[in-house]
Amino acid sequence: MSIYIHVPFCRSKCFYCGFYSVASLNFKEAYLSALCREIGLRTNYLPRKEIRTLYFGGGTPSYLALADLEKIVEKLSGHYSFHPEAERTIEINPEDAGPDKLKGLRQLGFNRLSIGVQTFREDALKRINRTHTAKMAVESVENALKAGFSNVSIDLILGLPGCGPEDLERDLRRAVELPVTHLSVYMLSVDPGSVFEKQLAKGGFAGASDDLLAGYYRMAVQILRDNGFEHYEISNFARKQKYAVHNMNYWQQKPYIGFGPAAHSYDLTSRQWNIAHVKSYIESLNNNCLNFEREELNKVDLYNEYIMTSLRTMWGADLCLLENVYGIYWALQQGKVEDYIQKGLMRKERGKLMLTEDGWLLSDSVFSDLFVV
Repeated sequence: MSIYIHVPFCRSKCFYCGFYSVASLNFKEAYLSALCREIGLRTNYLPRKEIRTLYFGGGTPSYLALADLEKIVEKLSGHYSFHPEAERTIEINPEDAGPDKLKGLRQLGFNRLSIGVQTFREDALKRINRTHTAKMAVESVENALKAGFSNVSIDLILGLPGCGPEDLERDLRRAVELPVTHLSVYMLSVDPGSVFEKQLAKGGFAGASDDLLAGYYRMAVQILRDNGFEHYEISNFARKQKYAVHNMNYWQQKPYIGFGPAAHSYDLTSRQWNIAHVKSYIESLNNNCLNFEREELNKVDLYNEYIMTSLRTMWGADLCLLENVYGIYWALQQGKVEDYIQKGLMRKERGKLMLTEDGWLLSDSVFSDLFVV
């Protein structure tokens, strides 16, 4: 079982970001009170089992003071039992990764950091409205190790405006020189509600072509593999099997509970998500009410989700499970598999069906083709 905490505050909005957040701390105190109230109200959402992963995401969780984070951690500890070796991750921006902050995070029990680097190019950082420098990015990793973090992940984005293949290669080579255990590499997408979406509509921004992004992706895969990283999920690479356990629980369809505005929860039969509006979230919980939408999942939904989540990892989909649990739906689609194998987009191995790396590049179209509507 996993817990996700959504912290919706940022210093400023990154131009590529479509996740729910607000560039202000005006509602911070009210949010903390509401969040703690939600944790208390939803204790029985899932069976009382040990928590295996905890993830603070956002937004920018590291924007909160240590005292604020401590308040949340203490509230969770009062309602949940954590496994002694639970993975406890917090997303942190380089500008927040000073020695004192990192030492405090360790004392609060966090044992994994996800650092939002995105690029080591100064001009590109400014172009996407990041508030850190390349020097801060490097120092954040160095400070993390000095503070006792042995499990550190960084994010990079492929296809940023103004960045060509030489820039990407420099970013990747700089990243692998750092003592990080994990890299998440995302192809730039223009998310709904993002600044880039508005710029695109006005002709002020042109995204990279699919062919160019595919070339960037192949470069990233090759450089990371050559430097000891295992490509275990479409966008994720790990050294020494330091996989992102929390995210793996999502891909393996394990139950989780999400607290905070816009946070999602899953109990194996339904999915629900809190209102993506911090003020409305606070107002509801001030009245001891939960403001969320809910979707009951039928067998078709569960089959489609299994296809999407399992095939995005190197472990793939279990053919026995597809035949025995989702046999009715799999019978409608399995005839397409041989064609994908012939095209080099899929392979079968030890009772599993996997996408190849070329298949991962076309994963959205493969998933939709195998879905039952």
